[in-house]
This record gives sequence, C-alpha cells and structure tokens, in this order.
Amino acid sequence: MAKKFNFRLESVLKLRSEKVLQAQDSLYQAQRIRLEKEKIIDNYHQLKKELNYEDKKFLKAANLQAISNHKEHLNQEIERLGKEKQQILEIEEFRRQKLRKAMVDERALEKLKERRLNDHADAIKSEESKFFDEVARNLNKE
Repeated sequence: MAKKFNFRLESVLKLRSEKVLQAQDSLYQAQRIRLEKEKIIDNYHQLKKELNYEDKKFLKAANLQAISNHKEHLNQEIERLGKEKQQILEIEEFRRQKLRKAMVDERALEKLKERRLNDHADAIKSEESKFFDEVARNLNKE
C-alpha cells in the first residue's frame, strides 16, 4: 500500500500563510485610514466651498470675519490632514512591500509542496507499475 503524502514543511507553510493574512490586514487597515482622511479632506473642501457661496451682502463685519477665520482654520486642517495622508501613503507602501514579500515566501513553499506532491505521485505510479509487472511475471511463470 502506498504511503500517504506528508509535506514536512506544512507548519512553515501555515505560518507563512498566516503572515500573508496579517500583512493583508495591516495593508487594509492603512488603506481604510487613508480613505477616511480623504473623506474628511473632501468634506472640508465642500464646507469651504459652501462658505464661499454664502450671500455676503447682508452680513455684518463680525460675521464676515468669522467666515474668514473659519476658512483659514479649514485650510490649516486640510493642510494638516494632507500631511497625515502623505505619511499614511508611505506606511501603506511599506505594508504593500511587506505583503509582497510575504506572498513571495508563501508561494515558494507552495511550489515546493507542489513539486514534492508530484514526486510522490510519480513514486506511487512507479511502485504500482513495478507491482503489476511482478504480478504479470508471476502469472507468466505459472
């Protein structure tokens, strides 16, 4: 009876697969944070645009000053969030590279497992062939 295929590095392959999943989660987290920052920036741009369209004819000077201060604050927030977004993009790229490396490592072990499985299948076929040849020789002898 043929032996069952057993890949000795299965535990290492599982660890590498887990590493890939962790790297994916880490990348998705960075992407989610970046998208949230982009959404906030877009909201600030929209709010700033709405402040520009207010009817300024009937506003008092204090209200105009408040609007101007609010716009300045929005500009500062947009700039700050833009810098944060840039940092997050750098983190995202780093995590993407980490994921790429983890996937390469995992794929290498998967290829090795595939080759070993093919070798095992070939060995089983060879054993079967030898067995049937021996049976045929024994039948011919009788």
